[in-house]
Amino acid sequence: MDNSGYVAISRQAGLMRQFNALANNIANASTGGYRREDVVFAEHVKALDAGDPSISIATASRRIIDFTPGDIQSTGNPFDVAIEGDGFFLVEGADGPRLTRAGAFSLNGEGELVTADGRRVLDEGGAPIVIPPQADTFSIAADGTIAADGQPVGRLGVAIADPASLIREGDNVFRAEQGYEPAPDARVRQFAREGSNVSAVTEIARLIEVQRAYEAGQRFLEGEDERIRRVVREIGLSR
Repeated sequence: MDNSGYVAISRQAGLMRQFNALANNIANASTGGYRREDVVFAEHVKALDAGDPSISIATASRRIIDFTPGDIQSTGNPFDVAIEGDGFFLVEGADGPRLTRAGAFSLNGEGELVTADGRRVLDEGGAPIVIPPQADTFSIAADGTIAADGQPVGRLGVAIADPASLIREGDNVFRAEQGYEPAPDARVRQFAREGSNVSAVTEIARLIEVQRAYEAGQRFLEGEDERIRRVVREIGLSR
């Protein structure tokens, strides 16, 4: 394969990664607190042998996450909570707290506040939040303070972190590679959920663009393959 083939294949690989990212965004367009992601294309210039020009190859090995807030909608469920502005809820992780914007909470059998996938929600000190089973009323103030029958039982842990250090994991949570800090000025809203920040229409349109670009690249590769085969045949006939 000559240099043009390697250049085209590198572009095709990047487009496939972008296609998968867009498809994942569309699949999560209705997932509460989901943050869309995309692929960053960069140019990798490789020096060749002395006297030969360099070769430029596309790379798309890094994904970026869009942390634009999603729309907040009222639900009437007292265990639904949304963050207004920056910040993430602290939730349980296998090897330390994780961060999420998905605030569709509920109670498990032990009276602990948990996420939709069963992770325990943590307070500002990193401990699980337990609601007394005999409580008749449950409320969450704007500063995250939780009260049962009018008595404080904890405060939601809300943290901020450098977006560039956040690594997406499963279950719509993030791991903060460089740590996180408490968000003392964060405000939350009870009886509400934050939706995904994905615009399905926009993502579908971009998906079609990427698919067309990939198909054009495939046609180029097929043309290059035929050109090389033709050259080989002509060389063979000339001997």
